[in-house]
Amino acid sequence: MGVHSMKRTYFPGITDVVVVTDPMEIRTVSNDSTFDRDFAGHVPVRNRQRLRKMLRIFSVNGTLFPTVLPRTNLSRAAAQDELWARLNSKADEMRREPADLDPLAEWVRGIGTSKQIGLLVQQSVGRLFVESFTATDESWAAACVVLEALSSSNVLKMLGWRISGRLERAKSLLASMVNGDLAAVNGISVAVYHIVDGLNKMRQLAANPKLRSSMTTDAAVDECLFAPTTVIRQAKASGEVGGCPFRRGSLFILGLGSASKGAANRDLVFLSQSWSRCPAEKWVPTLLESVWARVLSTSHEFEKPRNAG
Repeated sequence: MGVHSMKRTYFPGITDVVVVTDPMEIRTVSNDSTFDRDFAGHVPVRNRQRLRKMLRIFSVNGTLFPTVLPRTNLSRAAAQDELWARLNSKADEMRREPADLDPLAEWVRGIGTSKQIGLLVQQSVGRLFVESFTATDESWAAACVVLEALSSSNVLKMLGWRISGRLERAKSLLASMVNGDLAAVNGISVAVYHIVDGLNKMRQLAANPKLRSSMTTDAAVDECLFAPTTVIRQAKASGEVGGCPFRRGSLFILGLGSASKGAANRDLVFLSQSWSRCPAEKWVPTLLESVWARVLSTSHEFEKPRNAG
């Protein structure tokens, strides 16, 4: 907990970015109303480029995903609470009368390709919004385009995609499959990857007989929870936090990916203590728990020699 655990890069007019990696400081920033997703106002050039890219990805035809709307946006807050309650009841349902998670459990047991798990998870998430949602090769390819746009630093490639409309077409396809619900589009194009990462990790755990028999379900789920690598906030006023001065318009990058590791910081996976908490904070762990329970209940099948052919 050093005073200087925040790292600020500041060149007047060019860039003003603060990277926050300490779990306590991330909680402070994510709960302080000075910091918001209100990305308006005059900001340095590089900040603006970064924000513009992000907002272009997290929007369909100019309408922003709920996950990048400001704290002060009233319809966002109401919709977020409604979705949170709905997903919680779906989590309870999954506990009581488990949904069809056998394909996921079978995949975790080592049967199937990485593309298959993408389709299975995208379908599970899609069905939270549209009961008949069916993931297809096209819908998964569209999600891959969104992921690539998010992680790519290749400016020319992104420019090419913008001119060709590739990214917009991908998001429009996904939106058409969930009746234009942008929280759902975010779920099946962005959030889906954190669950896929978790099930990949679970597949590794399940492949180790020693781990499988010794790990508690909580510990297994904990290992398989993945947060977004980073989330972004902008300062609405000047001030100081954790010994680090900042100005109005400073961009704060919260390193959730690294800070959320371990049971003590599990709240950071979904920012559960913050106004921006993820509505799936209960549903995702319940899904992982239910899949792990199924894997364990059939773990004797691992030991059987596989028949060739």
